[in-house]
Amino acid sequence: MTSISEKIISLLDRPKKSFKAEIEQWLAKHNPIIAVLDDDPTGCQTIHGIQVFTEWSNQTIDSIFREGLGTFYMLTNSRSMQPEKANDVGFNIGQRLQEASKKYNRKLIVISRSDSTLRGHYPNEVNALANGLGRPDAKQILIPAFFEGGRYTLNDIHYLENHGEWIPAAESPFAKDSSFGFTSTNLKDWIVEKSEGAIKIENIESFSLENLESGGPDYVASVLRQHLFSHYVVNAVSYEDLEAVAMGCLKSDTDILFRTAASFINAIANIPLAPLLHGSDLISSGKGGLVIVGSYVPKTTAQLTILMQETGYEFHQIEVEKIFDSNLRTSVIQDAVIAVDKALKVDRIIVLYTSREVVKGINKSESLDIVNSVSGTLVELVQNLEVRPKFILSKGGITSSDIATRALNVKRAEIKGQILEGVPVWELGPESRFPHMPYIVFPGNVGDNYALKNVLNKMQPQ
Repeated sequence: MTSISEKIISLLDRPKKSFKAEIEQWLAKHNPIIAVLDDDPTGCQTIHGIQVFTEWSNQTIDSIFREGLGTFYMLTNSRSMQPEKANDVGFNIGQRLQEASKKYNRKLIVISRSDSTLRGHYPNEVNALANGLGRPDAKQILIPAFFEGGRYTLNDIHYLENHGEWIPAAESPFAKDSSFGFTSTNLKDWIVEKSEGAIKIENIESFSLENLESGGPDYVASVLRQHLFSHYVVNAVSYEDLEAVAMGCLKSDTDILFRTAASFINAIANIPLAPLLHGSDLISSGKGGLVIVGSYVPKTTAQLTILMQETGYEFHQIEVEKIFDSNLRTSVIQDAVIAVDKALKVDRIIVLYTSREVVKGINKSESLDIVNSVSGTLVELVQNLEVRPKFILSKGGITSSDIATRALNVKRAEIKGQILEGVPVWELGPESRFPHMPYIVFPGNVGDNYALKNVLNKMQPQ
């Protein structure tokens, strides 16, 4: 019997038809705005040369349409929010996007980008967005495939690569997330589970690899035009699969909202993959470098363990338990600020990391509050630094977002590309605390055990 790993490898080696040319022609003809609402900063893991915005005022959204940006990211950081607030954010952005779309007469394609390990506010966040857009009956298409991170969807099951083997996402540590955990292996069942039964399984369809390969975009478009289902699951192991889905959705002329991981944006926006960045591509003023490790997933801990075997870095631990003691929190922050400034002044790279034992609440809401309290402490640390680093690397989605928006005051940045597969780099805008500084957004769940070490090797002076 063929294992699932052997099956995926065989599918990766099979040549498939690309639909890049057709997508390019459609985009040139219809000139849409593609708005990617990212629930944490890690979603720009595959793109380059695109602007990311960290706030969504009417003025900002109007300026985006006025400038004529084709594709842009809007960082909502909604994964760090309680569900009610995430819903409010989705609704408000949807309303403002729709108003701007009408004002400038631009076709609008909206993508809710979330984690490829299926953690996030779903389906409530997408429903709120649909209501804000005035499109409550829009079909919702789920596409968690993220090839750069070793994430593939086959037979309606989403798989994660783990030491050369693929396991269902529901059997991974990510499925045990204290705020966004789940148990369902099949993605149709996952949608039912996450909706707490509000979405019925008979209202969910899937696009199989076999049908995508044999029918291409015409198959996708014909299924969508039948209006028999409200939700759709996309199986995909290659960019050609995503291109077939993207082109089928575009030509179907059907009202659609997408819930996807990072790879699909390249397909529908026709953004080619670019070579990985080198440290020499990211020259900046300042001294030393700051690495902030807030993510607590096992992959991050393994990467940190490898890095701590190196002698070329300074390390400083933040003891999480002390953060929740009002008598100790201030001294924890002061000690860390002193350690970081001291290392930066002598042009060293310092790794600031939280203790690895996970502190959980009694329920999902309290666990999320704990995560935000830890992130808030890291924000305060960065706010109090005196020395400008040459770069900052932030590990973990919520941590990266809070550092960018609250500590560095970033309003707009350019996504320069990736320094490692799935690890994007921003160039901060002139309004930020450290203008034009490279900001490396390192997802907690990306890379092998040596990934953090390899990125920092690239950032060392040559």
